[in-house]
Amino acid sequence: MKYLFEMKFKEKLIPIFLFTFIFISNFLYPLIIVASNSNHETMIVSGVVPHHLLAETMIDHFFKHMACQGKIENIILLSPDHFQSAVINHHCSFITSVRQLNSGHFMDLPFKTDFTDGFSKEIKINDNCSAIAYDHGITNLLPFIKKYLPKANILPILIPEGTTEKQIEQLVKLIDKNTSPLTVMIASVDFSHYLPANAAAFHDIKSIRTLLNFEKDDFKNIEVDCWQALYAIRFFAILRHGEIPQFIDYKCADDFLNLQTNETTSYFSLVYGSNFSNGVDVRTTGLNKSRDVKTILFTGDIMLDRGVKECMQKNSFYYPFSNIHQFLRGIDRVFGNLEGPIVDETPDFSHQSLRFAFGIETLKSISSACFNLLSLANNHTLDMGISGFNETIKHLEEYHIHSTGNPFYDQPHLQGSAFISDDIVFSAFNRILPFKRKDSDILKTIKELHVHHPEKWLVVSMHWGNEYQENCSPAQKQLAQRMIEAGADIIIGHHPHVVQGIERYLDGIIFYSLGNFVFDQSFSEETQKGLAVGLEAYPGQLIFRLFPIQIDLCQPALMDNLNTRRFLKELAKRSDAQLVDEIERGIIIVKRR
Repeated sequence: MKYLFEMKFKEKLIPIFLFTFIFISNFLYPLIIVASNSNHETMIVSGVVPHHLLAETMIDHFFKHMACQGKIENIILLSPDHFQSAVINHHCSFITSVRQLNSGHFMDLPFKTDFTDGFSKEIKINDNCSAIAYDHGITNLLPFIKKYLPKANILPILIPEGTTEKQIEQLVKLIDKNTSPLTVMIASVDFSHYLPANAAAFHDIKSIRTLLNFEKDDFKNIEVDCWQALYAIRFFAILRHGEIPQFIDYKCADDFLNLQTNETTSYFSLVYGSNFSNGVDVRTTGLNKSRDVKTILFTGDIMLDRGVKECMQKNSFYYPFSNIHQFLRGIDRVFGNLEGPIVDETPDFSHQSLRFAFGIETLKSISSACFNLLSLANNHTLDMGISGFNETIKHLEEYHIHSTGNPFYDQPHLQGSAFISDDIVFSAFNRILPFKRKDSDILKTIKELHVHHPEKWLVVSMHWGNEYQENCSPAQKQLAQRMIEAGADIIIGHHPHVVQGIERYLDGIIFYSLGNFVFDQSFSEETQKGLAVGLEAYPGQLIFRLFPIQIDLCQPALMDNLNTRRFLKELAKRSDAQLVDEIERGIIIVKRR
């Protein structure tokens, strides 16, 4: 009887304990934080936080951490203009909600109307109550601000997509001038969207580096939903002399769902400030190495004539890359093998012809797809003769697209076969008739490049091998190994139109063929599959991410997760035995020798 009484008494205590715990964590704890920090100045000046409520725990952690760092008087909350309210209302200006906020409150949070006094005289700022009230980049964060920072004054601002760097700097300077030292600027931003987790992580490397290093020229080419908001909080940190980055969290949607989806979104949060009382300084974490990384994406053969040309004429010149455009954004270098010249006047080659020529309108397609480095070392570069080659160089330069692989290697006054960018040397050679370069010439050039740039990574693009053969030839293998011995670190193969195996030799890596990227060869399954290789180049390490490609009606797209696993498993079977596990996982790591 006594035992039963004790059990019933304990059962009654359980809900009491649960209620007490919930009450303390949700109501008393935030009040304790506010009270404990009401008497000392804030150490945070700006920060980044996601706005998708799937990342609710990250958002909660972010504002809880902010509340622990000192008194915060004002919060400037920057969000993308998700529903393009600026475009709908025929203006391109910042959006806030002064009229609604004249009451002194915004959705039960205090607001000081003198925030925007004088703003309208110096910048375009539009009053749109409904745009603010319905944009989740703002509203999703307000409950967390109310929970941890209920006394902070709020200024929500939506940033239109077309906002320029100059406009952002002007806004931030005004805010810096017109607000107290206890003001924090927050970017409500989500990172890589609608990509597989491996691709999203690859994109995030550059986004995080650009933010940490404040690389002004790169903000426009990072994969986030509002680069302007990130630029703003980083610039504000500089003006307020609080540039110490403190890492809070980094996850993707798959982590919260506990699933591997075909499309995910990345979430990243950190704060900038000085003299933090607790937390993790980015400079002491693995993220700090991203400050020195460069990202490169290698793709396969690109042919924009014949069947591809017909598809573009029926649709648009942007057609070939429209299903993969998102993946090609946010990368330092996007590299491909251009299988033909770009000329002003294109002849009408027949479908049976093995000569190609691309009209100058295709440059819009290539450029909009973010390609900024192309190999011209192939058997189609001179399909329109020397004049066609010269036109190609001229047109690429007009669109700020670099090239490597000059077929006139014996004429040094023309563009050479090497392109150097940062700590990476790109070189390209053709081994296919009618303009075939000798092995001895290739090895000599590689040795010279290695001698002149011993600390740089050396990438060699090779046009070689036998068409439609999934296994590399003995001649390819022998030459590849000799190139590694001569100083090459990475070899990227083209021409076979199918994906060939991968080999690690010494401390180098060889991708014998990436297959097609944009082509009209629909006569076999193998020619409609390709491989894109993402490279993270660190000073002492290379990380390769493998992205299988499916081509449908001349359009490449990333394979879904199931087909990716199948493809990589088959690729591993015809590759170097020591790489099987890494290839199946989709990530290969190479250390500098």
